[in-house]
Amino acid sequence: MAARKTSDLDSAHLQCAGAGSIPVTRSMTEKDRQQQPRPKDSFKDWEAPLYNDLRKIFSRAKLREVLTHSSFYDEEGKGNGRYVFAGMFVFKGMVAQVLYRYFSGEGTRLQHVLGNLFRNERLERLFDDLKLKSFVRASEKFDVKTHRHIFVYAVFGYVTTLDEDIRNWFIAKYILNDESEHLFLHKKRNANLLAQADAMVRRTNGQRLSLEMEVTKEGLHRAKAVLSDGTVLCEAESKSWRYARTKTTKLALNMLATPFRKEMLSNPEYQARVLAREEGKIAKRKAEIEARDAAKEALRAEKQEKRKEIARARDRKRRASQAAAKTRKAENAARTAAKAAKEARPMSAKKRRFKQEKIKKPCQA
Repeated sequence: MAARKTSDLDSAHLQCAGAGSIPVTRSMTEKDRQQQPRPKDSFKDWEAPLYNDLRKIFSRAKLREVLTHSSFYDEEGKGNGRYVFAGMFVFKGMVAQVLYRYFSGEGTRLQHVLGNLFRNERLERLFDDLKLKSFVRASEKFDVKTHRHIFVYAVFGYVTTLDEDIRNWFIAKYILNDESEHLFLHKKRNANLLAQADAMVRRTNGQRLSLEMEVTKEGLHRAKAVLSDGTVLCEAESKSWRYARTKTTKLALNMLATPFRKEMLSNPEYQARVLAREEGKIAKRKAEIEARDAAKEALRAEKQEKRKEIARARDRKRRASQAAAKTRKAENAARTAAKAAKEARPMSAKKRRFKQEKIKKPCQA
């Protein structure tokens, strides 16, 4: 009997028992055939340039296998769980190996870089860029949108089974690309303001420059640029610890970059002028803040007074309404009492004769 060539659809049902083991062919049941999608439904644009990279890696059957979630099947043990595992650990380990070989930095830094390379936001964006949504198969109850990174990990897991050249191409194009360049840039020493100021002081008089921090009575952070002999070069204050350091370092750089800096460093009068100028700026800023706060307080008091006046007017109107209602009630009570008193008075003899005559006249008629 001639051996039958394994089709793409059959290869989708090859189940690996383990590393180095012989694949076991699983016979397809009628339910499996019903659950298989029609290729025209998902692959109508398969030949478009948009899917060039996917066609370079996947066949149609393999792409269906890799992007089929376990919730798509009624039975357990099916789906792309093994590929997801390989993507999360094997593929990530391959990228970590590249970082270890070709990128500098401590282990903690490389660990942070690796975590940023595989953050969920980036994986979800890669899912959208590769247009994987049209090929994903999952249960209707499974939220694909919130689990897009799972299918990207499945793609990563399948990439680990490919040749080394394909793996390196994929890692270079989709992982270690220009988008990740900022993760590998280290801060050069000449970009550090304090290092620049320290280098200028060493070249000037052989001393070293350092920053000392303290907290003032007002709760502000004060940074001082101090030379190795104890001379305070300059200082600045701010609510922010970081901004106080940056401000002091920039001020020290400006002083050191000025001509005749040697004389200025040793001139107490210049240091006093610098401190006075900084104190004047601080006082001006403080006055501006106080004026702004005073304006806000005046506006708040004005609004509060308006609210009180509205409340008083509403209270006067309420009291007037209550007084009018009380007056109307008293008038009604007086009219009712007068009517009752009138009805209670005895009938006069003249009125009684008049009523009797009025009653007799109809009878006589």
